[in-house]
Amino acid sequence: PSTPDRLFKIVLVGNSSVGKTSFLRRFCEGRFSPGMAATVALFHLAGIDYRVKTVNVDDSQVALQLWDTAGQERYRCITQQFFRKADGVIVMYDLTAKESFLSVRQWLSSVEESVGDHIPVLLLGNKIDNEKEREVPRGLGEQLAK
Repeated sequence: PSTPDRLFKIVLVGNSSVGKTSFLRRFCEGRFSPGMAATVALFHLAGIDYRVKTVNVDDSQVALQLWDTAGQERYRCITQQFFRKADGVIVMYDLTAKESFLSVRQWLSSVEESVGDHIPVLLLGNKIDNEKEREVPRGLGEQLAK
C-alpha cells in the first residue's frame, strides 16, 4: 500500500460498554462481534489500542489512526494524555443506556481541560440497531450536539 498523504489521530472516548471497540472493528475491518470483552481486558497498553483505516478524500489518501480507549474511570487520566496529540475526538454514548449519555458532559469536560476548544469533537450515539431498547430520545442527542 502507498503512503497516505495525510494522517489524523482520532481518540474515541465514552463510558465502558458503549461500543467503541465494536464500532472500530466494524468501521476498520467490516465485521461485527457481539459480546466483546471490556477494552482494558483486551489490550496490554493500559486500556488503549488503535486501528488504522485509510480512506480516499478528494483524490488524496488519508490515514485515520483511531485510538480505542477504556471507558473505566480509573483510566481517565491516561486517556486525557492522548487528547494532547489528537487531531479529533469522538465522544460515544449508548442510546440504550441513559447513564452513558449523561456522562457525555464529563467526557467533553475532560477534552476541554486537556486541549481547550482547539480540537474537533464528534458526538456519536451508538447501538441504533437496538431501537426498541432506546433510553435516549433522538432530540436529546441532537440538542447536546448543537
